[in-house]
Amino acid sequence: MRATAQAPGSWERFTLHTNHAGKTIGFRSEITGFFASAEFADGGDQKGMLRARGVRLGQWQQFIPHYLDDAPFSDSPAGSRVVALQASEKAQDDASATPAEKELKYVTTELGEGGEAVVRARAATAGKWEKFVLEPVKGTIAGDQYGMPAAGSAPASNLNVMTWNLCANNRSCTWSGGLAGYEELNAGISAHLRSNSGALPDVIFFQEFCEKHAKRVEAMLEKPVGEGGTGRQWDVRFAPIHNRGDANGPLVQKQCAITDKDGNVVADRGAYGVAIAVPDENVWYKRYDLTSPTYDLKYEQRTAVCATLPSRAVAACTAHLSAGYGYDDPDGTWRTRQAQQMLDITKTYENQGYRVVFGGDFNLVPPYPQATAKEGGPSEALDPVYDRYFECGQEGDPAAKRTGDPTANGVDGKPTRKIDYIFSPKNAPVMNCSVSPDSGHSDHWTLYGSVSLPAT
Repeated sequence: MRATAQAPGSWERFTLHTNHAGKTIGFRSEITGFFASAEFADGGDQKGMLRARGVRLGQWQQFIPHYLDDAPFSDSPAGSRVVALQASEKAQDDASATPAEKELKYVTTELGEGGEAVVRARAATAGKWEKFVLEPVKGTIAGDQYGMPAAGSAPASNLNVMTWNLCANNRSCTWSGGLAGYEELNAGISAHLRSNSGALPDVIFFQEFCEKHAKRVEAMLEKPVGEGGTGRQWDVRFAPIHNRGDANGPLVQKQCAITDKDGNVVADRGAYGVAIAVPDENVWYKRYDLTSPTYDLKYEQRTAVCATLPSRAVAACTAHLSAGYGYDDPDGTWRTRQAQQMLDITKTYENQGYRVVFGGDFNLVPPYPQATAKEGGPSEALDPVYDRYFECGQEGDPAAKRTGDPTANGVDGKPTRKIDYIFSPKNAPVMNCSVSPDSGHSDHWTLYGSVSLPAT
């Protein structure tokens, strides 16, 4: 790697990733998908050379960021930060290394003859050559490039919706080896595609999902019905959950890595987050950062993702809200804000003529009966959502209690708490609401509902 470009293009752009809640970060090349690696196996001038060829976020691909108070360049965009980077791999593989050589090395840009500007990790201290400016680059997703497409006219129809927290990044679940591989994941999803009424989904919300599973799942969904799929074309899009490197640091994608008992990365499943599966038509996507806890950097910065289906005048959105009692949001402050933010997001689509269907793992129990934080509340956090939308468990009855069948926290093979939701407009109630008979490898049961859409 060399610091020679005069402007950032595809070869100069990297996404930030972490396996350690932002304490270390990795840089994945936009142009190749490989991670920048500080390679210590070579000797001499090659020792510590940075090369963008790491296939996973292992030891040589992780750097300790030191965010500095130095001012960035005068023309740097808002949100830029000055940072010094230490390679996280010590020179332990070299028996002849001195104690100084075994110390963590700072990444430095060495201006050699001819302006080569070679980048390597071998500086003992952070001087001018070891300071870099992280500059945010405007995203290239459709929502940043193009306006939201207009909602079309649509006949009355039913929209079958499925939501499932897959628990694909949690060792407490029963995936082989502790975490999900794509073949096992696909088999589990395929086995849960049909609702209790036998209907196949038109829209699927996934939480605790791994980035590199997205297109594998898409291919599975497109298989013929007799081979475990739906026999239709799909588009599966992923949105990452983040950590922060420091209170004012950049958002860093949380990885969905598989590690062995010694903590060594043995597989790279990309980033960790949520995903949405919709019919393969002229769809438009947008990801949203949800306001999230910042008082401890280890806490996840949550996300939501929405897709539009103009031919059906439907916008579909999913999210995974902050965890509750004993975790990052013990009193419900952040989930209350996130629930309101979800409502604010839905308004942007309603204003463009879309009927909004949304849901996912909200980590809140319903607002009947009222529940304390320890019981999964504050359940009144969802009152504003129920005021504007029908929930699956209400079966279209505005007088129905705001409750529903449990979907998570199993005891003896049965769920005990409802924390997963499907919401729909008041003029398009969710009917045929049901929960899967088993949870597969997850600690959540699949929730199904059929939205009765009127003509537009």
